[in-house]
Amino acid sequence: MQLPLKFFFGSIFFFYLSSLPFVSLADDSASSTSFSYRVEPTPIPPQQGIPQRLSVYEAYRGGDCHGYRAKEISSTEQGVIGSLELIGSPCYAYGTDYKKLFLNVTYETEERIHVSIRDINSTQFQFSSRHDVWDAPLYHPSSVNQFNVHYNFSFNADPFEFWITRKSDGEVLFDTRGHPLIFEDQYIELTTNMVEDYNIYGLAETIHGLRLGNNLTRTFWANDEASPLDQNMYGTHPFYLEQRYNPVNDSSTQQQKHTSSSHGVLMLTANGMDVVLRPKYLQYRMIGGIIDLYVYSGSKKPQNTITQFIESVGFPQMQQYWTLGFHMCRWGYENIDEIIQVRENMRKFDIPIETFWSDIDYMHNMRDFTVDPISYPREQMIDFFHDIELAHQHFVPIVDAAVYAANPSNRSDDSYGPYYEGIEKDVFLKNPDGSLYIGEVWPGFTVFPDFTNPSVQDYWKHGIHNMSYALGSNSSDYIPFSGLWLDMNEPSSYCVGSCGSELVNMNPVHAPFKLPGEPNDLTLNYPEGFNLTNETEYASASSASLSQYYATATSSMQVVYPTAVSEGQQPKYDINHPPYAINTEQGNHDLANHGVSPNATHHDGTLRYNLFNVYGYGEIKVTHKALTDLQPEVRPFILSRSTFLGSGVYSAHWLGDNHSNWPNMFFSISGMMVFNMLGVPMVGADVCGFQDNSDEELCARWMAMGAFSPFYRNHNQQGSIRQEPYLWASVAESSRRAMNIRYSLLPYWYTLFRQASYDGSTLIRPLFFEFPDEPSLAGADRQFMVGDSLLITPVLEPNTTTVNGVFPGDEDTVWYDWYNHTAIEHKPYENKTMDAPLEHINVAVRGSKIIPMQQPAYTTEETRENPFNLLVALDKQGTAYGNVYADDGVSLTPNATLWVDFSAESNKLSSASFGTYNVHVPLANVTILGVSSSPKQIQFNNNSVNSFTYSDRTQELVVTNLDKFTSAGAFASNWTITW
Repeated sequence: MQLPLKFFFGSIFFFYLSSLPFVSLADDSASSTSFSYRVEPTPIPPQQGIPQRLSVYEAYRGGDCHGYRAKEISSTEQGVIGSLELIGSPCYAYGTDYKKLFLNVTYETEERIHVSIRDINSTQFQFSSRHDVWDAPLYHPSSVNQFNVHYNFSFNADPFEFWITRKSDGEVLFDTRGHPLIFEDQYIELTTNMVEDYNIYGLAETIHGLRLGNNLTRTFWANDEASPLDQNMYGTHPFYLEQRYNPVNDSSTQQQKHTSSSHGVLMLTANGMDVVLRPKYLQYRMIGGIIDLYVYSGSKKPQNTITQFIESVGFPQMQQYWTLGFHMCRWGYENIDEIIQVRENMRKFDIPIETFWSDIDYMHNMRDFTVDPISYPREQMIDFFHDIELAHQHFVPIVDAAVYAANPSNRSDDSYGPYYEGIEKDVFLKNPDGSLYIGEVWPGFTVFPDFTNPSVQDYWKHGIHNMSYALGSNSSDYIPFSGLWLDMNEPSSYCVGSCGSELVNMNPVHAPFKLPGEPNDLTLNYPEGFNLTNETEYASASSASLSQYYATATSSMQVVYPTAVSEGQQPKYDINHPPYAINTEQGNHDLANHGVSPNATHHDGTLRYNLFNVYGYGEIKVTHKALTDLQPEVRPFILSRSTFLGSGVYSAHWLGDNHSNWPNMFFSISGMMVFNMLGVPMVGADVCGFQDNSDEELCARWMAMGAFSPFYRNHNQQGSIRQEPYLWASVAESSRRAMNIRYSLLPYWYTLFRQASYDGSTLIRPLFFEFPDEPSLAGADRQFMVGDSLLITPVLEPNTTTVNGVFPGDEDTVWYDWYNHTAIEHKPYENKTMDAPLEHINVAVRGSKIIPMQQPAYTTEETRENPFNLLVALDKQGTAYGNVYADDGVSLTPNATLWVDFSAESNKLSSASFGTYNVHVPLANVTILGVSSSPKQIQFNNNSVNSFTYSDRTQELVVTNLDKFTSAGAFASNWTITW
């Protein structure tokens, strides 16, 4: 029975629909300390699981496998179906071979083909059947036939091999010839031949340069680890884009030029998988599920291929306007006074700030849906929310995936409603025997909501709603925070297996490592050398290399070697330690290390092994629905660490717990570009770095570059020096300059988001997206484009005041300097050296583009109230094009929208408006670059304009005081400016 909402102001401060009698916690009071824990927890020794010998480094076992032969093949206009029969004896590479398989090839759209291969009796887990977990547009294709599609499917019957070609040019897009198919109960292998020195992008999430290269292994196993180079991380996106170049001779110049094409490949699975990239082939090695292969025929333009892919997994949600501002966070704001002081200092130093974030500091003992009454008291929080609301600023708190498991022996835990309501609703993951799965995270031993359970939706919404009361809400329909930050949702767990099942009466326990910033006299009583074997998401908790760990661990523990199975033997089906050991990064490679174990069980009996990589996605989806229910008219803002295919439909993403160093700043460029390719455009890194100590130069450079990322947040951890931008004069100045540009470009940014939500357009894109025929750009990742109009060249190394970059395009391409509006002198693709003093970032505007702007102000809302400007960058033919989108910036389904197209040619600039949304502010100025001579007269429609200036040196025409012609709104009616 549900009891009434309780209002409690004791040591644990929360408001929750509790299923237990109210119990006073007055005797459990604890005062705030200099680190996150408010109580002295019991230390629990670490666990490491069983070390695994990675299979990818063993001798190849597929040599004795002969594959399958096709039988009973039937072709129709919609596809191909048939059966596959094992050739010869089973090869037992890493399991038991299935003797018969079912083949189903479907022509799903004109650009997308689906190849499905499963066991004939459907005993293997099929992720594609779980529409309750992941229901994407690709599950609802339109009806097409072979005569309409842009590809051909071909196959050989004995052995079964298939290849997919693009009709228009005969390019082979996927080709299994020469590689036998292996299909076993815990191991599936599918291989495609690759062209020489191939260019592929994606297969995220990992820390890597933009172009993946042809000698690495990408592993898909959601993992809580900070910035592991070339290893598995938080997200799972098994899609790649391939870009190809074909040489052609230009007889007119005697120079070799190129044409290009691109296509995409998706292997849809939530199981663990290695993708092995080698010089001549790419090989999928899956430890479960079936083959669900999607090939996108692509286009000459890589953006068109990305649109085909994102359309199939879901176009991203439109973000609220305020999210485009600057965000500030620190793990280590011990109380609300510190956040208030940051707010005052940002204003004092005139550095714009939009949103204040709270890490786990605001919680009571790090427990979800609670607020510490000492450090974040209710009345002070109410005043804080009132003040920032009046100033058009925002607040976003963190919510972790794990829920504190109440100690049955501690009466002070009886009131922790989030645990007991979850027990009552039966929404937590279980062990195979039906008992609660209890791991360990920040608050101690924890349980984990099963986000596939239908009952979890109301449970999670109650937690969010009641947290809003704890933070200061005073009505049932008002939430005092503007969004939610979902962390630790791979999900992370600091021990192996259900370690708390027999120890929960020791709660709260401390994480099995000293937290950054904790006092030196905190005694954890861990075995000597424990830090060598417990790498966590915080690098400061680890003090030795992985090689040292192996020297320690293997001397006392038996390493598991995946063994071959002789013919006639039946291998044991092993969930926690499958015969093929994937190349997971964490610790000793045990699949349960630092995460919830593969044998944890969902409400319907499905093992986490088969849904391993979608836990964070499930939390995103449930949180999105909860926020939509609580505020039906408002677009939810969710920032998630763990992501899966289609996460952009519901959430934004930050690139995780990076380090304060130059390599991490550089790699963040590739991270942003790749996530834009994956349909998660609202993405960015923790500016200045999360772990370790930033310095003045790094932070100045990163704050400048961060202003050109979609999600712009400075965030670092407790124990590191603080890095608010006002702490160094140069960082403050660098931030002000870059933010001035960012806020002036808010209409441009918002228009890019609208395009992304409509057709999957990328906001941050590689240079080869805009200039696809130039092979030298295939790996260019030290520069990036913002939309199709701006080229950003950041400084990515210390102790320099110059930077090198290219200006792509042919001899007719014009680039203008953002600051002085002059045409940049350059040769096509010349590696040009540019001045880059510490407080400056190089920005170039592409000729032929029109960029909508507004006068920048302190917040996004104040900026929206300022007049519009247009920057018109003419090409050598005197033409330019652009657009702007506007709506109320908040509504999930706006009542009115506005789209305006701009075009310039023959000394005339025109606007054409579509829609009914009223932009009430006027158009003030128009700046036109590339005007060859001073105009004799200027007209706005049929009215003479006398307010303008022209510079012979820069060939810049600036038309001002247009607000008198557009007082009803900048785009209330169509207009034309002639000169």
